[in-house]
Amino acid sequence: MATYQKLKDDMSVCDGDRIGGYAMACRGQVYRCTACGATGCRQAKDHACTKQAFTVAFKCYACGATGQYEALASNHAASKSAPSTTERLANTD
Repeated sequence: MATYQKLKDDMSVCDGDRIGGYAMACRGQVYRCTACGATGCRQAKDHACTKQAFTVAFKCYACGATGQYEALASNHAASKSAPSTTERLANTD
């Protein structure tokens, strides 16, 4: 099983700003919509981050698709994000 530190280091972290009384960086997990390609974090409340792309139910703000997402990893050279591997999602890397 992967350690928490490895999982945290491997994931792409949102660099948006929290909105609504949270004067800090978001640092939430970043996801990509597999329907339209939009990327951003997921929050429990609507518009809680300047780079939020998904509702808590994984509904994409850009295209409205629900449940069509993939977690992004931090090691992609071109965009600094890449789809998670099957091993990573299964927590076996």
